[in-house]
Amino acid sequence: AALLCAAACLASVSACSSLPRQLAAPQVELVELRLVEASFDGQRFAVRLVLHNPNAVPIPVRLVEFDVRLASEGLLEGRAAAPFTLPAGGSHPVDVEIFSNLVSSATRLLALVQGPSDTLEYEIRGRVELDAALREPLGLYARGRVPLVVVR
Repeated sequence: AALLCAAACLASVSACSSLPRQLAAPQVELVELRLVEASFDGQRFAVRLVLHNPNAVPIPVRLVEFDVRLASEGLLEGRAAAPFTLPAGGSHPVDVEIFSNLVSSATRLLALVQGPSDTLEYEIRGRVELDAALREPLGLYARGRVPLVVVR
C-alpha cells in the first residue's frame, strides 16, 4: 500500500513538472449560441466555446466554468466537466447546454438581436481548472458578437 501511495505521488509530481511554471491563459471565443427551447419557465441554450492554447505545451483541462453576459442583459452560467487536452498552439471546442431564465420571453431575447447578421454582444468570464496537481486555475475573458440561432 505504501509503495502504491509513493507511485501515485510521483505520478502527480511528474505530471505537474511537465507543465511550465507560467502558462498563458487560453483565449476563448463564443462561436455558437442556439436557442433550443423557450417556455414560460425560461430558455434552453446550446453554447459552443472554442478555447485556443497560446502555449508551446499542451494543457490538460479538467473543468471549464464560465459566465456569459448577453447584450448587457442577463447572465448564462455554464460548466463543462469532461476532461480534455488543449493542444499546444491549437484549439478545442467546448459544447454545453444551459438552462436560464435570462429574459422574460423568447420575443424579448429576439428583440436584443442586432444587425443583419442577427448577432448579440457577449462578454465571457471564467476559468479553466487544470488536470495537474498543485496548479492554479487559468482565467478566461473575452468580448465579442455571436449569432443567435433559433432552433425550430
